[in-house]
Amino acid sequence: MTVSAPEGPVFEYKKPRRQQIKLGGGWLKWARRVALVLLVAVIGVGGWLGYRTFLAAKHIIGKSHGGAPALAGIIDPTKLKGEGDGRINVLVLGIGGPGHDGPNLSDTIMVISIDPKTKNTAMLSVPRDLWVKIPAVGRYSTHYAKINEANSDGGPIEAEKVVSSVIGVPIHYYVVVDFSGFKQAIDSVGGVDINVPTTLNDPLYPCDDGTKYAGKYCPIYFKAGMQHMTGAQALKYSRSRETTSDFDRAARQQMVIAALKAKAMQLSTLTNPVKLTGLIDSVGDHVKTDMQPNEITKMASIVKDIDTSKVTNKVLDTTGTDSLLIDGTGKIPGAGSIELPRAGNFDYSDIQDFVKNIFVDHYITDENARIEVQNGSGVSGVAAQVVRSLKAAHYNVGDPVNATGSFTKTVIYDYTGGKKPYTINYLERRFGVKSVKAPSPSPTTDASGSTVSPPEIRIIIGSDYQPASSSSQSSNSSQ
Repeated sequence: MTVSAPEGPVFEYKKPRRQQIKLGGGWLKWARRVALVLLVAVIGVGGWLGYRTFLAAKHIIGKSHGGAPALAGIIDPTKLKGEGDGRINVLVLGIGGPGHDGPNLSDTIMVISIDPKTKNTAMLSVPRDLWVKIPAVGRYSTHYAKINEANSDGGPIEAEKVVSSVIGVPIHYYVVVDFSGFKQAIDSVGGVDINVPTTLNDPLYPCDDGTKYAGKYCPIYFKAGMQHMTGAQALKYSRSRETTSDFDRAARQQMVIAALKAKAMQLSTLTNPVKLTGLIDSVGDHVKTDMQPNEITKMASIVKDIDTSKVTNKVLDTTGTDSLLIDGTGKIPGAGSIELPRAGNFDYSDIQDFVKNIFVDHYITDENARIEVQNGSGVSGVAAQVVRSLKAAHYNVGDPVNATGSFTKTVIYDYTGGKKPYTINYLERRFGVKSVKAPSPSPTTDASGSTVSPPEIRIIIGSDYQPASSSSQSSNSSQ
């Protein structure tokens, strides 16, 4: 089925959906059963099926470029790159693929983050029109463009770098999905059953030959209630966007994904050579990842225990007074329709605090070190800004105070005797300084006479400190 280029890939959206976590879990569970599939191939179905599986795996899995420390067991704190590295962060890119204009533009950009210890899972959607700086790669010099160009310019590794620079946490793996392959996947399992909640009537759906803009349309109509859909029908149901909002379209897409996952995981599919081969071919042709087989197995054991009802779903968008992005259309000549950080061009500090708030790093919360921040910089509001940012990342930090005297250099005092190594390592990387071990201060008393425990870590902000954005500093506090 040929899809008109102006519509983009089937699963373009701005609102993340919990069921997509289910898809990730379903696909990983399926991958974990590859051994079972191979066994079936040997003892009954035939060696050709195992061979097809092997070929698909070769097409799917690319070269590893590091991976998540969290999958390696006990982690040396010095090996963690920074806050968020204690989780497993996967970048999911949806591309148009062959037959689309700009086949490698990532019209869907999503980060799925999993804490392997707590099973805390969060999903963040990044809009494709976010205006970013893309570093030089291949034949491209450093330039400014929409974030969806990063994959087209330099592949998924380049996209990882750009997305990581925006959200402020490391990206460990990528999964690139050609969403046009979902049509083939749905047909390979005999279609899917979807309970359509509301009748969908779209008289402006573009025809397969791309003649929408010539005044020709191919209307679609889906009646409310349980519907059995072929791949082509499910594709249209997911793609329609003329008569409903992005939120509604994303909800339909999640229903299709959930239905496909449920059908694919049925035992009848796993033991049916024709259906299974169709699924293998679909995955092999339309999914690429750098997650290695042993890592997929480990991920599968983690994902199976995730309570999808507790998955955090967030999106970076321009809606609402508290949104982190603004509509930047017309603000940058020649850029077209774009989105910009509300804090200022290329100022991602608020976005990064937001992301670290939902991508909770258990190494920080487990150690729960008492932290005090003092302002010795001579610049009003710096310590308050630092405290807000640390609290967003779930550090146990108190209110800011003024330091005694001025400091030209930022100092981190470690009063724990090395008992909070992860917190110290993260703070050293955040501030770019080496901590100093010192004897613990004596307890103090408050106004009511109660004993106040001393901080375990003290940060004194010096005049060398460079805040992420002066626009986010508080002008109402001396700290």
